Amino acid sequence: MKVREIDRDEDLLADVARGDTNALRELYRSFEKPLYSLGLRWMQGDRQLAEELVQEVTLRIWRAAGTYDASRGAARSWIFGIARNVATDLYRKSLRQPVPVEEVEGSGPGHLDDQAAWRTWEISKILQDLPLEQQKVIELAYVCQFTQSEMARTLGIPLGTVKTRIQLALSKLEPAFLEAGLVEGETR
Repeated sequence: MKVREIDRDEDLLADVARGDTNALRELYRSFEKPLYSLGLRWMQGDRQLAEELVQEVTLRIWRAAGTYDASRGAARSWIFGIARNVATDLYRKSLRQPVPVEEVEGSGPGHLDDQAAWRTWEISKILQDLPLEQQKVIELAYVCQFTQSEMARTLGIPLGTVKTRIQLALSKLEPAFLEAGLVEGETR
């Protein structure tokens, strides 16, 4: 993670604590995709709950930004902690709602495993560095499980373009994942 990103997040939180709505918007833009990805994982693919998680985390940041203490950890860790709390709250709330019997099988908020959640967070941040068209094909391929033909139809582009974008994205992701320690290097 870049030091200036860490400093920028802390500066934005300080601005939010002073009531700066533009700083909140900037934090939202920075964390929206990683939080949504975590929400999907934690809420077992429920897009509505993932969206609710992003909105609730943003609201809690607005309300509690003044309580952030940089000496206790990075701004990202603080925001990540809020996201975990929100995920737990959303899960508990869902338990109070009647659920049809056939939906009961896989319960739990995606097993709030800190290590796996942090890996997901890091992956989301790396994906944000890709050009938007490459982000879209990676999301369709690995999150939505689309075939390449389905991606081409959905995006309205030729199949060859889909293949090229995937190849370009993966060639950028591999070194970034290695550098972040998300995958082990190949031994030759």
